[in-house]
Amino acid sequence: MNFLPWKTPGRGSGILFLLISFVVLFAGCAPSQKEIMAKDQLERARKAYSQAKAPDIEALAPINTAEAGKALQAAEDAGNTEEMQHLGYIAEKKALIAVTVAEGKKAEREMAELNTETANIIAMKREQEAKNALQEAEQARLVAQSESAKAAVARKEAEEARLAARTEAEKAAQAKAEADMLMKELSELKARQTERGIVLTIGDVLFDFGKAYLSPKADRNVEKLAVFLEKYPKRNVLIEGHTDSIGSDSYNLDLSRRRADSVKDRLVGDGIDPARITTFGYGKQYPAVSNDTEANRALNRRVEVIILNEGVQADTQRRK
Repeated sequence: MNFLPWKTPGRGSGILFLLISFVVLFAGCAPSQKEIMAKDQLERARKAYSQAKAPDIEALAPINTAEAGKALQAAEDAGNTEEMQHLGYIAEKKALIAVTVAEGKKAEREMAELNTETANIIAMKREQEAKNALQEAEQARLVAQSESAKAAVARKEAEEARLAARTEAEKAAQAKAEADMLMKELSELKARQTERGIVLTIGDVLFDFGKAYLSPKADRNVEKLAVFLEKYPKRNVLIEGHTDSIGSDSYNLDLSRRRADSVKDRLVGDGIDPARITTFGYGKQYPAVSNDTEANRALNRRVEVIILNEGVQADTQRRK
């Protein structure tokens, strides 16, 4: 059996490999800032409890020392870093209270044994220290209670935001489904969806040349539009007349207005409330395409029917 010769990696490759390994190991093992703070707090609680476990302290404050021990054990058993830090803080304060209570009792003994002014001053100082420690512990409890309340509020707000987002998504989906259904119903009229609403175009072929009244060819389309509007009574209509560039401005403006009114009159005749219909004539002001050919001019001679979204006023959708 032949063995391939072993190639010893160069010094540079070895250093690079060690460096990469160190970086990967450090990145994978480095504790977070919260973990460091929680462990530091737990260590302070342990040190404070060690002081409270001193024989002379525990003998004078056994109940307080026992409470500190339970609090420390709870911190040791915490399920996460935030709970560890919070319970560790309480354990530290309870241990300090035990020490302070014991020192207060020592002061009381000294006061009984030494009925002097110095003994009284020392006792008062110890008593004040005990009160301060109790106040600090109470303050810590209030802070913890406040943080818990804030967390509850944050959770409630997050849930409300989630529900609001879901509601908006459902509304958007419903609106899209409704729009799709409307477009399907108007597909034979070659409707198109725009920001202004659903737009239907009635071409010049449905009007006699130079005339404003609709030709019989338009009956079917207008009838379908009327049926649609009867089915959706909350939707109003904006009808806009347009012409090509041939002729004077006043002639084209008048013709465009009369053609828009002609479509309105036909819809009203089919039972549509005239209050739902608004008409405007723009003449040659807004061509759909350039007027350079007869075919293009035919496209510009048109009436556009805009089926507005629910609650939208016609004046807000006029061309500016």
